[in-house]
Amino acid sequence: MEQFLLVGTFGAVGAALAAGTGAALVRYHRTGEFPGGEDATVTRTRLVGLWLRVAVGAAIAAYAVVDLSAAGLL
Repeated sequence: MEQFLLVGTFGAVGAALAAGTGAALVRYHRTGEFPGGEDATVTRTRLVGLWLRVAVGAAIAAYAVVDLSAAGLL
């Protein structure tokens, strides 16, 4: 039960990180601005950092799903 709560919580946070940042990046590519931001110039370094945040969040969520499935908790 503790494994489900701990790993599941980290998996949910990772999924939220990936989904939220990914949605903001999709909006940026569609409209040219981030949600709630007046940032006119976005550097390539910042975009790479944001895509890395999506990748890390997705990796954490995937690890949680695999770990919980292997333990028979999903």
